[in-house]
Amino acid sequence: MSRKNSLLSEIQKLDEIIPIADERAIDEFLCEDGKAQIDLNLNDGIELFNPLSFGKQRDLNSAVYELIDAKLHMIPLIYPIRICFHGKLPDSHEQQEIREVIRRHYSDILRDKKEDLRINLLKTVIMTIFGVALLTVYFALELTLSNPVFMEFLSIAGWVAAWEAVDSWFLQRKAIRMEYLSAGQAVLSEVRFSEDKS
Repeated sequence: MSRKNSLLSEIQKLDEIIPIADERAIDEFLCEDGKAQIDLNLNDGIELFNPLSFGKQRDLNSAVYELIDAKLHMIPLIYPIRICFHGKLPDSHEQQEIREVIRRHYSDILRDKKEDLRINLLKTVIMTIFGVALLTVYFALELTLSNPVFMEFLSIAGWVAAWEAVDSWFLQRKAIRMEYLSAGQAVLSEVRFSEDKS
């Protein structure tokens, strides 16, 4: 028991010195102009574009999106985003293509998340109506019907449907909305190129 208590006290001490997410975002990402900047290093060995994509379907390497997504996750939504590529720069035509590919990628995610929000709302409404209907039938038949198995089924099905509606609205919707807003933040981001390597 004493080991557990000492571990808890060590974690509490550590918790006091770890900066909160907003402080970390300000220290790590925020620039003087008020934008949060995500820096990507373009050294000589990096393939910026996915080697399997070409033509109108040309796309960035998945590692680029993974890094941007990981950094976006840490930046509060109140800050506008700048994505800055440093190091060996592509030519101006490729720079414009990179801007368009990033905007297209996150626009697709934004549309998907908007559709997910619509489906979530529809699911919530349907499950609410279904749950209320089943529970209404259950309470209406409770006094008159003597089949306990059927009544138990109605009760369980009604409460499961009602809980599914609550889960869908209060738990799932928040995560989908955050992904939607994060994708919107990325779509609106400024993409910049800089030759400095720091």
